[in-house]
Amino acid sequence: SSLTTLDLSSFNTTNVTNMYRMFLQCSSLTTTINIMNTNTTYENMFTDAATASGSKITVNYIADASALVDNMIATKSSNSNVVKGKQI
Repeated sequence: SSLTTLDLSSFNTTNVTNMYRMFLQCSSLTTTINIMNTNTTYENMFTDAATASGSKITVNYIADASALVDNMIATKSSNSNVVKGKQI
């Protein structure tokens, strides 16, 4: 919960198949992640994530992953600042 920044700019998600609880309870986190595949498990990925004032998680995506990202973001808590970013 005390993690505030995480540089994921070099994080290649092309072959990642499981993001289960990846940001669970990272309430103070501000970061951007790029989703580059369409075959990823994501349950509870954003539960209680980016809930602190000023925190934000932006999810960029490849064109084929647009619907997947919508579903990922739907796992956020109601007070989470997790947003769909831009197509990459």
